[in-house]
Amino acid sequence: MTTVGLLILLAISVIPEAAFAQDSKEMATPGRVVILNATDPYLPAFRTLESALRESIIASSRRPIELYAETLDMHRFPHKLLDTHVAQLLQRKYQDLKVEVVVAIAPIALTFAQQHRDLIWPGATIVFTVLSTQLLDQRQLQPNVIGVPHQLDFGQTLDLALRLRPETQTVAVVGDAPRPCCEFLELAQEALAPLEREGRVSTRYLVGLSIAETLAAVEVLPPDTILLYLAIFRDLDGQPKVPRDVLEQISALSSAPVFGVFGSYLGHGIVAGSIATFGSQGRLVGQVVARLLDGEDPATIGVQPPVTPHCMADWQQLRRWDINPALLPADCEVRFREPSVWDHYRQQILLAVAVILAQAGWILALMFKQRRLRRTQTALAAECRHRHTAETLAAQLRARLSRISKERSLGTMAAAIVHEVDQPLTAIQNYAQAAKRRLETDLDSRPKLLELLGKISGQAERAGSITQRVRSLVISEEPQLQAVTLCPLVEAVIRMIEPEVEGRGCSIHCDLTGEAPTVLADPLQVQLVLVNLLQNATQSIANADAADKRVLVSVRHAGKAEVELSVTDHGPGVPPAQAADIFEHLHSEKRGGMGLGLSIARTIVEAHGGRIWHEHNPSGGAVFRFRLRAAAR
Repeated sequence: MTTVGLLILLAISVIPEAAFAQDSKEMATPGRVVILNATDPYLPAFRTLESALRESIIASSRRPIELYAETLDMHRFPHKLLDTHVAQLLQRKYQDLKVEVVVAIAPIALTFAQQHRDLIWPGATIVFTVLSTQLLDQRQLQPNVIGVPHQLDFGQTLDLALRLRPETQTVAVVGDAPRPCCEFLELAQEALAPLEREGRVSTRYLVGLSIAETLAAVEVLPPDTILLYLAIFRDLDGQPKVPRDVLEQISALSSAPVFGVFGSYLGHGIVAGSIATFGSQGRLVGQVVARLLDGEDPATIGVQPPVTPHCMADWQQLRRWDINPALLPADCEVRFREPSVWDHYRQQILLAVAVILAQAGWILALMFKQRRLRRTQTALAAECRHRHTAETLAAQLRARLSRISKERSLGTMAAAIVHEVDQPLTAIQNYAQAAKRRLETDLDSRPKLLELLGKISGQAERAGSITQRVRSLVISEEPQLQAVTLCPLVEAVIRMIEPEVEGRGCSIHCDLTGEAPTVLADPLQVQLVLVNLLQNATQSIANADAADKRVLVSVRHAGKAEVELSVTDHGPGVPPAQAADIFEHLHSEKRGGMGLGLSIARTIVEAHGGRIWHEHNPSGGAVFRFRLRAAAR
């Protein structure tokens, strides 16, 4: 029993050590991976994919890695002629190496790996990539063949192109002649078919032409065309080409914008496309290879979903073709955007502007305060000088005013009396001459003579009243206000100056319709105003030989509190340069005039609490208006 127990303990201790040794041995064995490229390994697209693939395998796997790269280069050279020779070469090369994973890049590489795996890399798992999802559905995959298909989204690319160029009528497809290596043309045709059936576009195929013929064709494309570039690996003479280099030539000469589905074309001529980048593809394939190297079953991994394409655009090409970037989808990735000075130095610019504005604000504030202080000092000094001067002048003027006040009052009264008494004296003279003519021609006209003598007596009384009223104006006595009906007062004035008006060949018309206005006024003083205005109007018409010798007198209510009386003539009017001075004392435009009439009229109207003014008559002449307070009804 003791011996058996010891044997059991020994077995238990030895088994874990053996298992640990086995795991250490596996971890020490490097994982060998062959990257089998179907085409030129220096093509930009495959350099991007292979670089991302290598980095992803190394970063994701827990084991040391040995990477081997082989190229079939069968896009540029006929693969059927080289297939057997390449297989024999690789069989000799790898006969002593245990390869665990073969990464087949592109359809030709996958076909080659499936045909020759048992001979060259027996037991290896094949991981394919750069094989479209459409072409994958047509293939029969062997056991231990998995991978990440490549989704070439020509449909979304065409939709994007039509979104950016809605005026498009034709899609020109440029690429190689159909070959087993490249199914791009077939995929493009499938995407174009629905658009053609709907009548949205027509298709023009520039396929299988020489490089020179292709360049000549794209140079004369109409402006309503877009160009869909697939790939050109060989010229018609068999010379190998780099598809991206051909794209640069086409883009430089094309009269239409170019679109494509490969990320390596961005920055070399295409405007935009729905693109799954080769870098993303390489990283995802590298993760699958790392899982295989770490011991995961290929059947468990299986065929992975493809990298989802998304919108990518070239900022430079958008500007070249005057395409508004706002038309791009919201999630579109825009590359090669030229950052502006604002983008580079936004914070510095904002800080500098803030400092400048702050300094400018302080400077302006100081300048404003200084200027205000200087103006205040100047104003105070000027005010002191003005006050001293004003006080001196006031003292002198008070002394002079006391001396001349009586002289001025006396002279003004005398001039006013002469001016105003001249009117009734003229009327007395006219009535006396009329009475004389009656006595000389008709001795039996007693009633008419009595009437004329009565008018002479009335004018004499008026002259006396005028003398008293003018005296009251000069010594600033208040007018004797009473309720006066304007219409009879106006008619009396017209009758009073009727002989004088007729002698000038004029007539006075009254617009006195409606309710007779009543004002608070001194009747005689208002008559003086009317006589002045009517005499001025008739004299203006007579002196100018006006065609229309009528003077219109109008009376109307100006609101509830005032009554307006106007005198309108059709004479030459008041010159604009003198209109502001016609109511001034001693200002006269009439030959021999004293310049007192309108001045006295203004004095009278203003003493009644009214106002008087002049207006230009639109039909020629002048309009003088004055307003008086209306009497309470």
